[in-house]
Amino acid sequence: MTTPTLPPFHQKIFPHAKSATFAKVCSVLKSNPWRLYPDSVGAWRTLREPSAFTLVELLGVITIIGILAGLTLGAAGAVRRHGANSQAKAEVAALQAACERFYADNNLYPSNTSVDPSTSFSPTAYINAGQMLFSNLFGGNQYNAAPTAKRYFEPKPSMVSSTNGANPYLKDPWGYAYGYNSDGTNAPLIWSTANQNTSAGKNKWITSWPKM
Repeated sequence: MTTPTLPPFHQKIFPHAKSATFAKVCSVLKSNPWRLYPDSVGAWRTLREPSAFTLVELLGVITIIGILAGLTLGAAGAVRRHGANSQAKAEVAALQAACERFYADNNLYPSNTSVDPSTSFSPTAYINAGQMLFSNLFGGNQYNAAPTAKRYFEPKPSMVSSTNGANPYLKDPWGYAYGYNSDGTNAPLIWSTANQNTSAGKNKWITSWPKM
């Protein structure tokens, strides 16, 4: 009995191994294996060559990033200003309440009339009045020292010009001294310039009295 001759293995399993198309694919893959890829139906297609960004595209991306950064910074600045205004309003109200407690015990307010808010617009002129207000309401003239009299107000360290020096003054969220004016009998005027240091910005002040 004669045994039939079997075809070579690669011809039996891969009948297309000697085809011209397969030979071309192998040749291309050998020189650049990333040039071809099979699609969903089994055909071989050439990959598209990668392209770089043009100068116009890069400028467009940079412009968009700049616009977004500007919007973000502007919004952050508005949030900070709103937060500082809210903090100053709360501190002015707390100082006003402390002065009322002082008056209830002493039948007079802490007295200082050296600053008139209708004529003085610079916070540097408020330092002496701020020092007087601190010592009367804090019960001492140094933040980190024990009080020598009754304490009516407990400021945060950020609200005091110095936590270890003598005669500090009370300052607003912008770092300026709070304004104070009272003759001891009438209710005190307490205000922050809200970083507006000229007469033109007075309508933006934060005050203990209602603004007209």
